[in-house]
Amino acid sequence: MSADRSFMIKAGNRAVLLLHGFAGTTEDVRSLGEHLAENSYTVYAPNFRGHGDEPALFLKTTPEMWYEDAVAGYKFLEQEGFHEIAIVGVAMGGVFALKMAESFSPKAIVPLCANVNKTMRYIPVEKYLRKQLQQDGIVEGEAEALLKSYAPEIKTMTDARSAFYKYVADNIEKIHVPTMIGQGCQDEEIEADDANYIFKNIHTSDKQLCFYQGSGHDLVNDDEKDILEEDVVYFLDDLNWIEEDAI
Repeated sequence: MSADRSFMIKAGNRAVLLLHGFAGTTEDVRSLGEHLAENSYTVYAPNFRGHGDEPALFLKTTPEMWYEDAVAGYKFLEQEGFHEIAIVGVAMGGVFALKMAESFSPKAIVPLCANVNKTMRYIPVEKYLRKQLQQDGIVEGEAEALLKSYAPEIKTMTDARSAFYKYVADNIEKIHVPTMIGQGCQDEEIEADDANYIFKNIHTSDKQLCFYQGSGHDLVNDDEKDILEEDVVYFLDDLNWIEEDAI
């Protein structure tokens, strides 16, 4: 099992829980985290179990376990003395941010390219695994044989992931906290219209929808990342934070 990739940057008395996406790691959100820290936000980014590990280990984990890691990150910030915590989540991390807003009372949430819709369209698990195997230098024939051997585990993860996302979609009207929704218009993995579904169905008047015309699913690292980072900071800065002594 790989070393824990979670990171924390202490930079101020306002806290942000930063959540990465499915099959990714915290390295995917580090640039955004560093930008938030430069603007006086303390950032904690937990790395979900199995993410960054070899496929055999990754497939032993579940969406419930990853969500537990996200919740543990929120509670960690509370234990560190932060009473107001915003949640910024990318892709699956955005789905987790939405679910946490259904269950907790974060200061605000920022779901980015979050797949929450009735259609539940997303890239299959095996495509992520194939990409990982290629990065590990495994030749195509061997990779396909490995994927075939993992078929039962892949189906289990696919079904669990779909059920989890559907639950969040079915309960999205429970969300009442300030929300910024970000979506890349060139998203190759999910329908860009998912952002409209979230915007229309959450129950808060304090919400904004931001589309990024030249960006895809990896919104936080795409061509408009600088614009996105400034938009997120502007949204967070505009919240009515309770001023507290520095942690």
